[in-house]
Amino acid sequence: MTPLFITGTDTGVGKTTVTSSLSAFLSLRKKMNVGVMKPFESGLSKRDKDLLPWDAICLREASGSNDDLDDISPYAFEAPLAPEVAANMEHIQIDMDIVDRIYHKIMKKHDVVIIEGAGGVLVPIKKDFFYVDLIKKWEAPTIIVSRLGLGTINHTLLTNNFLQSKGIKVLGVILNDNDGTGDLAAQTNPEVLKRYLNVPILGIFPYVQGLLKEGMDRESLAGIFEKNIDTDKLFS
Repeated sequence: MTPLFITGTDTGVGKTTVTSSLSAFLSLRKKMNVGVMKPFESGLSKRDKDLLPWDAICLREASGSNDDLDDISPYAFEAPLAPEVAANMEHIQIDMDIVDRIYHKIMKKHDVVIIEGAGGVLVPIKKDFFYVDLIKKWEAPTIIVSRLGLGTINHTLLTNNFLQSKGIKVLGVILNDNDGTGDLAAQTNPEVLKRYLNVPILGIFPYVQGLLKEGMDRESLAGIFEKNIDTDKLFS
């Protein structure tokens, strides 16, 4: 029963893609019983009056988990906002005791539980409680997902240094090529970050259009992760 937390330097950096691929890799290549959570998901569309937690659906499918979606994503919001703000707008009271109980229930059922955050580590979940507080509460070693392109040096160093200042173990950084432009920043950022980070760059996740979709190929997800991420460093 081991937790892993996947955080990002910002929103839209590719956390769900990386988390899904890691989940498929551990499930298919390492033959582990993988649990997943996206405790708070925002910006959801409605179908038949129900909110569809798309990220949670992707995580469940990739991992092979049979846990209920309501457990994988206990709080789902229509507004594309931080959980605290979305909950206030939609008149929902976030109860962390409920989230904790679900987390511990899932932990008991699986070899590893991979938790995906939303946005960055200082996104507020509820008043005076941020994602960094959740990571620390659950004592979860953390992987940072960062953009490969422009702006990532500052965001990555800030995120890593802040997490470590709070006593959180950072396993490394995965750079996600989420636009495939291959510009000058994308070419130079990995070496610059290696120079200044005190944790490893675990790899560069490649740009693959339409990777996450209904009926996704778990084998492809696992293979992409295995080929591009240094799993020996990650699990050493």
